[in-house]
Amino acid sequence: MSLSNFPWFRVGWGIRAWGYYAGRNDLLPKSTALSADTLKFGRLSSSGVSFLLGANVRIWRIDLGANTDLAGIAFGIKRGGLYTKPSLFEGAGAPYYNDYVSSNPSTLNALPLLVDRQNGQSEVYLRYWITDRLGIKLGYTYGQVAYSTEVKLDNGHRRFSKTYGMPFASIAFPLYN
Repeated sequence: MSLSNFPWFRVGWGIRAWGYYAGRNDLLPKSTALSADTLKFGRLSSSGVSFLLGANVRIWRIDLGANTDLAGIAFGIKRGGLYTKPSLFEGAGAPYYNDYVSSNPSTLNALPLLVDRQNGQSEVYLRYWITDRLGIKLGYTYGQVAYSTEVKLDNGHRRFSKTYGMPFASIAFPLYN
């Protein structure tokens, strides 16, 4: 069965450049019942480039679609995160409790929609083509930002992350056709 039999359905790939720049943020390790540790940052800045896969359905001049990052790299400024843990029991990260721990954006990332502690984004959208070469795109971006520490902390954690969501509006145009 070929996709050429379904001209209203399209699958594609692409490259996404992204950035996450924010003020105060608390990043958490992978959820566990025994862990309540947090890396607290006064500000975060992370940028990246990802390969993505997407699909959309076209009805008249309207595209309904979604895409997600498959793999990517992230980079940014090294930051100190305040490592906190409200617990009576000390773990391997005890020497760093209530102290700043050096960390960077997690460099190599894969499938951030499905895997915890990865940098990247996914989006769902509605695109209306005003002409064949100009459209308006409304959507919602779901993303994840992750930082890695240079040392292992409680429960062997080195990657801390948080998710975010953001609606958007943009102008759309094809780069080739």
